[in-house]
Amino acid sequence: MSEWKIKRTWETVEVQQNEAGFLLTLDDRPIVTPAKNPLLLPSNALATRVANEWKEQDNEVIPAKMPFTRLSNSALDKVSVQFKEVADILSEFGETDLFYYRASSPAELVERQKNSWDPFLDWVNKSMNVRMNVSSGVMFIDQDDDEMHKLKAPIFNMTPFQLTGFHEIVTISGSLIGAYAFVEKAFTADQVWSASRIDEEWQIEQWGSDEEAMTTSEKKHHDFKIGCEFFQLSS
Repeated sequence: MSEWKIKRTWETVEVQQNEAGFLLTLDDRPIVTPAKNPLLLPSNALATRVANEWKEQDNEVIPAKMPFTRLSNSALDKVSVQFKEVADILSEFGETDLFYYRASSPAELVERQKNSWDPFLDWVNKSMNVRMNVSSGVMFIDQDDDEMHKLKAPIFNMTPFQLTGFHEIVTISGSLIGAYAFVEKAFTADQVWSASRIDEEWQIEQWGSDEEAMTTSEKKHHDFKIGCEFFQLSS
């Protein structure tokens, strides 16, 4: 999304409910997105969260400090008009989910992956009646078409706001199954994040880390948590 900057000239930020949702206003004037859509949100909880971001701005609006506004803009300006395209992209993660691809060695890493990832596969089998193929190595693992159809279908029933948050969860974690497990409240955000970090944490233990890698990881973790909260507030 392109950067947008405005100076703070308003005194009040309010949430106004109407038949279409919850509209944010500055001094009684509707806030608009970069594409000039009214900032109309699906829940009072999300509207309040976004309103607080605007209240916290000082002289100049800093988009980097307004993640919920940024995601709301994306939902209205991009996902709403490209819903199928975004849903299709996320559905492809079902073909190459992180949890399918296991190490063949060393034994300790193999065991960690099994202990962390098998519960997610057990859950998706029981809750969605989906059974996946798992293998070691990096070669592509073929999945049954019918199983894939069942796994992907719920994505297309989400709202644009839910899909926006879901996009963050899936793309950052690398796991469609992990994202489903979170939004269905079967696993916590921390559990999904920890599962997605098994391989990286193993590498850090073996070879150590550096400041740049740690900074990148912290940024991803922050964005992941924002995506999780955005989905919850949108639902």
